[in-house]
Amino acid sequence: MLAWLLVNAVVLLALLAWVYGRYALRHVGYARHFTKEAVFAGEEIEMVERIVNRKLLPLPWVRLESMMASGLVFGRQHDLDIRSGDRFQNHISLFSLRSYRQIVRRHKVVCAKRGYYVLESATMTAGDPIGLSRPSRRFPLALTLTVYPEVVPMREVPLPAHSWLGDVTVRRWIVEDPFLTAGTREYRAGDGLRSVNWKATARTGRLQVHRKEFTADHRVVVCLNLETHERMWNAVLEPERIERAIRYAASILSHAIREGIDAGLLSNGWTFGGPKEPVRVEAGGGAVQRTALLESLAKLQLETSVTMHALLDDELARDPQETDYLIVSCHRGAALEERAEALRRRGNGVEWLLVEGGRDR
Repeated sequence: MLAWLLVNAVVLLALLAWVYGRYALRHVGYARHFTKEAVFAGEEIEMVERIVNRKLLPLPWVRLESMMASGLVFGRQHDLDIRSGDRFQNHISLFSLRSYRQIVRRHKVVCAKRGYYVLESATMTAGDPIGLSRPSRRFPLALTLTVYPEVVPMREVPLPAHSWLGDVTVRRWIVEDPFLTAGTREYRAGDGLRSVNWKATARTGRLQVHRKEFTADHRVVVCLNLETHERMWNAVLEPERIERAIRYAASILSHAIREGIDAGLLSNGWTFGGPKEPVRVEAGGGAVQRTALLESLAKLQLETSVTMHALLDDELARDPQETDYLIVSCHRGAALEERAEALRRRGNGVEWLLVEGGRDR
């Protein structure tokens, strides 16, 4: 009798294991999304998961596992185990799922570091109540999140106090002065009627507007140098210092766009998902331009593709008109100084923002 019960038990367990091994993950769906597609570093968002079991067979246990970058900081939950490393973190959660049931799980996430985060897949494992069978299934996600650099107040950006940037450009674009004019120019689409100079219009026979010194012809290009010293090549050795430089660049560009100034970006790094080529965002204005600049900085990798002085050689060859350059750099090497002086001789405004070592003050 005991032998017969043991045989029945073994057969029943084997049948249970076969059923779960074959059908546990059939008609199971999984999806996740972030509540925002793009945020600034330091902001908190939610990651929402939806798991659905579209069949009669209940799942007494489900193990969900995914790998993410460590720049996203998750809050602690009783059913979530996070095993963190320097660059990546492994998320493991364990829960049950009854028949014909959907559950929604919400996770608080602090976007601690700028970056472009890609979540490619999650792996689900389920099985019978005693764990004899453990079928697994990989769910492709293709989920992305863009985390822009933190934009700090301009008073925290260490711009030089005694320079053309402080004396001239402050009037032109750092601090908007709507009464500062520099002659007239012909009307262009988008100009407001309040800017029309009626006397000049009557004199010339063509519609003329006041030319504001801070927006008329000039534009600013931020040259973000990822080299921490003149002889550095390839990988960045002081990431915290370069991250500070990126925050300064983001703050200046964002402020310039808000003040109505055309702004562009030039960097000897390269961006995630693209070729290992220098970053160049041509100067422009408006909300779309600001987003393009911040997105480029979010995707910027801490690795150089060329030297910064080679990029300035390209600028000299391109002969950009009415462009001011702000070089955000950790050093003022001889090669960089030489190119900066060549730009000055040609009539371009050039200023430096040196990023000192150590932590943020």
